[in-house]
This record gives sequence, C-alpha cells and structure tokens, in this order.
Amino acid sequence: MNCKQLMRQYRVDMIDATRRWVAIDSIYDEKTVSKKMPFGKGVDEALEYVAKLGERYGFEVDCCDGYATELTIGEGDKMIGIFGHADVVPVSGEWEFGPFNPTIKKGRMYGRGTSDDKGPAIAAIYAAKALKDAGLVRGYKIRIVIGGDEERGSGCLEHYFHVLKKPYPTYGFTPDSDFPLIYGEKGIINFYPTWKITLPHVKSIKAGVVSNAVCDKAEVELDNADEFAKFLISKNAQFSIDKNVVTVTGVTCHGSVPEMGDNAALKLFRYLGEFLNVDLLKKLGENLNETSGKLFNGFTETKLLGKTTYCVGLASYEKGALKITINFRYPEGVDAKKFIQNFDVVFGAKSEIGEESPSLLYDPECELVKTLLNAYRRQTLDFHKPLTTGGGTYAKHSRNTIAFGAVFPGRNTHMHEPNEFIVIKELVKASEIYARAIHALGTLEKWEQNINNGLLII
Repeated sequence: MNCKQLMRQYRVDMIDATRRWVAIDSIYDEKTVSKKMPFGKGVDEALEYVAKLGERYGFEVDCCDGYATELTIGEGDKMIGIFGHADVVPVSGEWEFGPFNPTIKKGRMYGRGTSDDKGPAIAAIYAAKALKDAGLVRGYKIRIVIGGDEERGSGCLEHYFHVLKKPYPTYGFTPDSDFPLIYGEKGIINFYPTWKITLPHVKSIKAGVVSNAVCDKAEVELDNADEFAKFLISKNAQFSIDKNVVTVTGVTCHGSVPEMGDNAALKLFRYLGEFLNVDLLKKLGENLNETSGKLFNGFTETKLLGKTTYCVGLASYEKGALKITINFRYPEGVDAKKFIQNFDVVFGAKSEIGEESPSLLYDPECELVKTLLNAYRRQTLDFHKPLTTGGGTYAKHSRNTIAFGAVFPGRNTHMHEPNEFIVIKELVKASEIYARAIHALGTLEKWEQNINNGLLII
C-alpha cells in the first residue's frame, strides 16, 4: 500500500480542517459549564466541529452526552480505537501570532492545539477517511474518540467507558505524544501542600494557570512594593511593577519536563524569602527548583521510566494560607503517597492528594508495539527506538492502547508553551503513518487476547 499516494489528495482539506479547528478556543470554561456542555462552551464547539466533519465524511457519529465525539466506520468484531482530544491548555506567555488565530509561516502552523492535539487528531481522522474511501476497511471497524477533558484528567473517557459503557478497542493508539511510539508512561499525581503562615507586608500571591505546566508568571501584592522592586533590581531580576503589584516572569514548559522551564513562582519565593527573611519561602524556592527531588529526599530513578519530577504549576497566598500545586511524576514501582508524606515532613506541610494516574508499561515485544513501530519505520525509514515518557496520555484510560506520535524525533513543538506549532509536512507524514498503522492493525491475523492484563510489564 502506497500511503503517500493514498493521502496526497487529502492534504489541502486536512490543513484547512486543522486551521478551522485550532481557531476554536477550547479551553475548559467553568462559567459556561452545563449538563449539555460539561466542559463549557468552547470545548463543546470544538467537539461539535468534529461531529460535523464526521457526518460530512460518512462516519457514524455519537456525541456521547457532550463528553466526547465518537466517529465510527466499518463492520466487524475487531475494533481499532484512536483517541484524541479537543480541549487545550490555557494560554500564557507572549505569542508571535494569536493562539486562536492559526497562522502558517515558513511551513509551520502556529496556534494553541496545533500539536496538542488537534493537528495529530485531524491526521488520524483523515487517515481513516482515506482507508474508507479506498475500500480498505474490511472485516474490522475504526472508532475515533475525540475527548473534551484530557488536559484536566480525562474525565471525558471516564464517562465514555464507565458511564456510557462503551467497549474498549481490540487495539488502539492515541496521537498525542512522540514518534516512533511510547511504550511506557510515568505515573502522575497532583498534590496540594498548604502552610499557615504570616508573610509580613504581603496581601496576596497569585501564580500559574494550570497544574501541568511550569508557572511563567507570579504576582505578589504587598504594601512595600517599591522597596521590593529596588531589591529585585539589585538581583538583576526580570519583573514589572504596577502600583502595589510586582510580577516576576519565567519561562513555561510542559509539566513532564519542568527542568526545561524557569519557574516564576519559585523565583518569587526565593526573592521574597530573602527580602522578608522568611525561611520557608527560601527553602521552597531553592529545593523545588531542582525538579527531580534530590534536594529534599524525594528522588528515585529506574532504568525503564527514569527519574521523579516535581512541577510547581500553581501558587497562591491569602488570609494567612500559602498553597501550591505540585504535579508529581514518577517511574514504575513507586508508592507516590509515601513520597508526598515525606515531602510534608521535610517542608512542614499538610497536603491534599489528587487522583492518581499510575505508571503504564507495555512489553516492547507485544504485537501492538511491533505493528505500530513497523508502520512508522516503513513509512519514514527512520529507526529510532521506542520511547518512554513523563507525559500522560489517554493510553492510561483505555485498554490495549499506546501513545503513537505525532511529534517527530528531535522536534520541539512547544506543547503547553507560547508559539505552539506543527510542521505542515510532518502533519501530512503523520497521516500517512496512521493510515498504514490502522490498516496493519485491522488486518492482523493474530489478535492477542487481554493485552492490557497479560502483556503489560506492570
């Protein structure tokens, strides 16, 4: 099967569909949440866009109570599941172009969601359409599920599988990570340390927009702001001042790689701690800036999934209470709650603990991994090895499913950061890979049973 030739006729439509979808502001909006729109107006509009696209192209469409849009083609007991998402993370930082004004420049499309995950999801949708149009979907079905809440914990798939009782795929993938493929994902859990403390002169602190990204802006309101500003100047700090509010800036990045960013909240803690002589702030700023946990006995590392990471995404102070949100990611075999308890002892905190997403690890020799890897290699002639990641995807919420693209080796598309983009040629190449992979999975003669229980390493 010549997948390059198969996908060529869809190139223009695929780019246009991505552009139109990215133009929809699909950040979770609590103000417009309703029974029909469980994640708010913007996400609902983005899910409706996919539904209309599916109807136009001959898919069976189910809107799944507003939690997800499901597109299905084909017949048979074997089902290939593809899981993408319509929601995007909040916008922060400075953008060259508007985040919801998708712009193509020098072969790249810029905009929030271009890479995470609207572009890759569109590539998968068009790959399925191309197979259908060519009469190649025989003896199996393809089911594409576009969720509306991946960035906040995947409540969309929780509803899809456990309330609507939708079946799990025979084999599946999520186009929401890296090529060649991801066979292992770290565990993820948010925890929320709190301290009762009086910070002299400080009225409030506000920092961050989302838990799973490094905080790039931290504001403090204090009654001696001018004195603090002079102190920051002496430290050559990056900041701005507006009346009694001082804003310290940093560099955001994805919460799975906090070492790649420059955390504004931690910078503010260090500066404010030194200025006010508050040991807790100094300790937090210094010890959490080393993101693996080595400075507070919170570190471990394994050969397969690597190191622990701690990302401070949110911080606040008001009425004598200092609170932060830590996005903790950890390798296989770790008791996350014990690590959090250790954090509380070291820092004198009292932490609430969020819902845990345990680590995931597939056998690299299982049929699913081998088939997807072969599809990638045949289409690209690239022989990079399969990966593990600190990121978390829908693979943890489905069964028989792994993360498969669409970021190519060596490419940083600035997911969760300003100026997120996707390379147009790579969007098209991803569709070719997905077409080959879907067809290969659908026509497998040997179908492994209970892969999610039997072929997982852990």
